[in-house]
Amino acid sequence: MENNSSYSEKTPSWQNCIYCPSLLFSTASEFERHIQDKHSIRDGSIILCQYGQNGICSALQFGDLRKAGFKYHVREHHLYAKNVTDDWTFYSSSQNLPAVLNDPNKGKQTNFFTKTWGDNFIDKVDIYPSPYLPEITLAHFEAYCKKIAKRYRRHCRFKENVPVKTKTPTEENHFEIPSIFYEHSLPLSDPKVFSKVFPSLSNTEDSSTAIRSLQETLSTYLDVIEMKISKQVALKSDAFFHAMLSHDTIMEQMARAVRTVCKTRKNITEVKENLTDCPLKLISLTRINQNMSNVHELLKLMGTVQQTQPMIQLLLSTSDYVAALDLISSTQKVLLTRLSGIQAFRHLSPQLTEMKRLIHKMLSNEFQRFIIADLNRPPGDCTDIPERDKIVSIVSGILRLKEFDFLDTFKIEAMTSIQATIKQCVIEIISERDGNTEIVLRGSNADNTSLLCNEGIIFLEKVTPHLINLFNRILSLNNLILEITQMEDITGNESEDVWTPEELVSVDEKLKKIIASLSDYCNERCANLIVIKTDKDYVFSDLSQLSKLSQLIDVFSDECEKITGHYSNTMKLALRSFAMKYIQYLHTQHRSQLTNTLNSERWKTADVSYELQLVINKICEIGEVPPSQEYDAEEKPASKYLVINKENYAVVYTVQVLIKILLEYCDATTQSPIIVQYMVHCMVELIRLFNSRCCQLVLGAGAIQSAGLKTISTSNLALVSRSLQVILWLLPLIKSLLEKMHSKEITLTGFSNIESDLASHKQEIEIKICFIVSNMLSSQLSGWDAKPPVPSQTFRNISKHLVKLHEALIDILPIEQIRTIYKRVHDNFKDKLREQLTKMNIVANGSPQHGVVTSELTFYLQTLKTLRIINENDNEDNILYDIWLH
Repeated sequence: MENNSSYSEKTPSWQNCIYCPSLLFSTASEFERHIQDKHSIRDGSIILCQYGQNGICSALQFGDLRKAGFKYHVREHHLYAKNVTDDWTFYSSSQNLPAVLNDPNKGKQTNFFTKTWGDNFIDKVDIYPSPYLPEITLAHFEAYCKKIAKRYRRHCRFKENVPVKTKTPTEENHFEIPSIFYEHSLPLSDPKVFSKVFPSLSNTEDSSTAIRSLQETLSTYLDVIEMKISKQVALKSDAFFHAMLSHDTIMEQMARAVRTVCKTRKNITEVKENLTDCPLKLISLTRINQNMSNVHELLKLMGTVQQTQPMIQLLLSTSDYVAALDLISSTQKVLLTRLSGIQAFRHLSPQLTEMKRLIHKMLSNEFQRFIIADLNRPPGDCTDIPERDKIVSIVSGILRLKEFDFLDTFKIEAMTSIQATIKQCVIEIISERDGNTEIVLRGSNADNTSLLCNEGIIFLEKVTPHLINLFNRILSLNNLILEITQMEDITGNESEDVWTPEELVSVDEKLKKIIASLSDYCNERCANLIVIKTDKDYVFSDLSQLSKLSQLIDVFSDECEKITGHYSNTMKLALRSFAMKYIQYLHTQHRSQLTNTLNSERWKTADVSYELQLVINKICEIGEVPPSQEYDAEEKPASKYLVINKENYAVVYTVQVLIKILLEYCDATTQSPIIVQYMVHCMVELIRLFNSRCCQLVLGAGAIQSAGLKTISTSNLALVSRSLQVILWLLPLIKSLLEKMHSKEITLTGFSNIESDLASHKQEIEIKICFIVSNMLSSQLSGWDAKPPVPSQTFRNISKHLVKLHEALIDILPIEQIRTIYKRVHDNFKDKLREQLTKMNIVANGSPQHGVVTSELTFYLQTLKTLRIINENDNEDNILYDIWLH
């Protein structure tokens, strides 16, 4: 029953395995067999349990567990889970290193030091269930449980009637020992420690009583400690004895090791006396010999260093600057390393540094003199680089010093040579302008000097070959410097200061920047002389000079780019700026000319010059505007009409002026492409000005005041319409030329807009003509009455107005356009006549009034046929049928 009561305090845990969650067990024997097979190891007759964290059973004690003890262990600790679990300690481990090492069944293990400590440190042996034991289940205990259950119930009834005897529990006294007694050291000399250990001695006057109390307390503490130690020893007796056993073994091994060490030391002493002392003496003598040799070499080196200054002077006299600098560098390196601290040479290193500075200054002056002499050679001297060996020696020495200020000197002298070349050409050109003029080109005067347009062209023709020759010489020096930077004796070797790749790239980039800046400087100086103009005397006489100047600038810029590899657009930008100013000036004149011509225009047909007709014929022949218009020198009389594609155009004088300006602008776009977009803007502006002023002067009747016209007639309107047709014919040709030659540089949206405006203006003029004639006819019909005689005076007047309109238009507009105008007039006339007939209540019923109207209309139609507005074969009934329709 006590056993049952002990198991009743535990919770069954054999239904499943904690570390094999997929397995379920129906009986406790299956769980025991699972632990023995999967969670234990067998070593001979001993079975060690591994059912626990990290393969270590927390309930396994030290000692052998044979098969019977293992089953008891499983039933006691693993079949049921305890409600209160003890903390796991080091001594709860089922295996440790001493247990494995002292296993007498294993003997000496050969692979002990190659194994890794853990679950697999010792071999596992799978133990299979015995085939001789039957499998016991709960069914075997059913008869026993039924028999015992009756007895157990009877026992419980008897147990309830038995009086319960109470027993006073004994409590174990626990004494709390102060923590200070557990420390490693107990310094009683410290007052704080002393007061904690003997608290009653410092707080009471009766010392004997305090001492006895203290003795009792300490005795109690000692008893408690001894009890705990004895309890711990009793609990861990197996581990204690095992450790003591291991300790004895280790002491025996240490004794053997001490004897081995003593024997080894004795052998080493014998080896030292017999074999080592003599070789060590030999080594010492060898070292002494080596030190003496080093001293001898050092003395020889000092003698060599003493001769450094005379040798440097000798090398400089032969212009071997690189060797002299190498000697200085190597000597300074020796002074800093091998001869460091020798007082005899304490002043030599500063002297060598000063000599290096003087050599640098001397090389810089020599380089400057050579550059000046080379760049200012006569133009006819075609030698590449005279005294090449000398400049190679100078530049090599400077580069060996890693001093790059000579590149700035190179740039300054090159700029000075460019400036001198330009100034000489300017002096020659200005001296030819006026022999009595004193020429002063110093200081700011040289930069503010301006040349005339033709002088600018002459200047470019003169200065271009000189500057190109100068740039070739500069580029030769540049290439020579680059070649020198690639030499091994300049960039250093293994024993010297080697140039880094960054330094080589830096020199290359600086030279490229110098060449680029020289190209920009040259272009800028030439641009200041040629294209920065403020006075009217400097304006081009015609656009051909601008074209020639543009060509020369392109040639100069291309040659500079070809030689230097750098594209400089300074001159082109300056030319563009000046060309824009010139075109603005020219455009202002043309705009004023066109405005004055429009204001004074009489709006009558003007004779067409022979030169203009030749240009128009050329355009009609090739189908496009030619790049340049050349006028025939032969003078022929002007014609009345402008012939375009065998069709006569009567135009006003203003249109001829506008056509000449537009053709001149087209020629300018081909000669100076840099201003093409602005020229397009100017052309659109002039056409828009012409269109708007025509609208104001003719449609708005402004010409009555500006030109003194009495009235704006239909012939004036027709002439404006015909003039607009000429501009509309020319616009697509100009647009095609611009698209063909400058399709990528310009936008031509303005042409489409102005073309639409011109077409709208032309349409408005036709409507205006129809409106004037329709008003005349309407005024006549308002007083008409359908009665004899026929034709009436009203229809006679209508015929006269139609004839006058035809006479005004026939010499100006083509017949098709005239017919279009008359068709509109005729439609308006029919509408007005229909209203009049409705008002007079006349219908097509064969009445006398109907006959009068028919006769009047027959006369009206006969007039239109006479004017060839309608054909002779057209049926009159079809033409006038809709008059009688409401």
